Amino acid sequence: MNDLFLDKLQAARLKERPLLMTHFVAGYPAMAESRVLAEALAAAGADILECQLPFSDPLADGPSIMQANQQALDNGSTPKSGFALLDGLSARTGCPLIIMSYVNIAYRMGWEKFALACKKAGAYGLLMPDLPLDEGGAEFQDLLAAQGVHLLPVVSPGMEDERLALVLRKARGFIYATLRSGVTGARSGLESSSLDFLRRIHQHSTLPVAAGFGISDKVQIDSLQGLADIVVIGSHLLDLYRTSGLTAVQRFVRSLQS
Repeated sequence: MNDLFLDKLQAARLKERPLLMTHFVAGYPAMAESRVLAEALAAAGADILECQLPFSDPLADGPSIMQANQQALDNGSTPKSGFALLDGLSARTGCPLIIMSYVNIAYRMGWEKFALACKKAGAYGLLMPDLPLDEGGAEFQDLLAAQGVHLLPVVSPGMEDERLALVLRKARGFIYATLRSGVTGARSGLESSSLDFLRRIHQHSTLPVAAGFGISDKVQIDSLQGLADIVVIGSHLLDLYRTSGLTAVQRFVRSLQS
């Protein structure tokens, strides 16, 4: 899985474009449909697939993703069914797989069992926004590393420089930078403070940087050129899927490649 990600990253850098990471929720709007959505995103040109295991209190997520989480849970989605959905997905699509989850899910499953499930699912990395590397995350990072999976740090503009440097020293894989503090959700435009934050990250680390929280169009992606190796789109995709369907989602993803 590491080689797949690095090959994608090298190819994108040669083309001077960021990788596109697209977010979907296991079991939204139903389990079979979320599988179709994931494969359609890859077919349309997504480089990395990010799958969220639904949770009842997704504190880092805005209304669109919260709604998708709740519908998936109402449909009976569980961590077990979510991991089953991911089995073979990376191999079928040729896309590195990132799993997004929260501490409570891993705690209830058992840390070692969860880490092994990430490996079996073929995950390159795990995003767990409520488990910072400097506040108990390092031990779980080691468990995941033993399975060949990266615990990817989530950092935000509100972090003091000293703490940011500490977290980034422990980072592996790539860094997920939120472009604003708070929760996810599509926005128009990017603030200069968001770009300044990405520059701060590059002062402390040479790892690839993913930028997310609010990206919804090509103009925003172009403004991140040279600052982000990966751009993440989640809320906008789910909104588009909810209102206009799968074809519109694929058309949008293809438009970002031009």
